[in-house]
Order: sequence, then C-alpha cells, then structure tokens
Amino acid sequence: MSSASPVNRQQAREQVNQAQFDQADLVEEGDEEEWWEENDAEDDGVIDPVAIVRGFRRAMEFTDLIGVCQGFVAGASRLVPKLRGREFSESQLALVTRQVEKIRATADWIETAVATGKVDLDEALAELLRGQ
Repeated sequence: MSSASPVNRQQAREQVNQAQFDQADLVEEGDEEEWWEENDAEDDGVIDPVAIVRGFRRAMEFTDLIGVCQGFVAGASRLVPKLRGREFSESQLALVTRQVEKIRATADWIETAVATGKVDLDEALAELLRGQ
C-alpha cells in the first residue's frame, strides 16, 4: 500500500498528465516528427528497432524532465502562499537562500543542456549541488 496521501497522488497524476499533454503538443508542432523522419526507414525499407527504442527513451526522458520542472512549480505554488506572515530565523533564511541558489544553478544547467546539448557539470556547479 502506498504511503502517499490521496492529494499527493492526485497532484502526481495531474503533473504526469500535463507533461503528457506538453509532449503531445510538441509532437503536433512537429518537433518529434523530425526524429521519425531521420530514423524512418533504411534503404531496404526496414525500420531499425534500436532507433525506435532510442526515440521512445528520449521521449520518456523529455517527459520526465518536464514532469520534474512542473513538480517543482506545483510544489512551490502550493507552499509559498502558506508562508504569509511567517518570520524566519537567520539560519532558516540562509538555508532557503542556499537551496534557491541551487535551484537557479540547476535551472541554468537545464537551459544550457537543452539549448546546446552540453550536459556536463562544471566543477563549481557540481560543488554547489553537493552542498560544498
């Protein structure tokens, strides 16, 4: 039996559904069609099953990435309004500031990876994400 609350399960379902809709929109816009055209059929008319599986895996990874981003946004949208009137200690503020710094750096990394294909972590980002 799952320990997740019904609300959390519902939010997870909604996030997955939204990611699927986003993926479908990209397919409709033609972004995914390029992959199929490039990997459609070889000269003898045989479709390479490895290429098909690779394409499915890439689509799943994309959907996972969108889901992670939407999960963060949904969580923040739910939690931040609850902070109204809350006062934080200096140590709490420092901790939140450090975590937001990691979020910004990770978002920049995602943007760079998507725009350029460069997925390597530079040493400064790796240290930041490790908490050093």
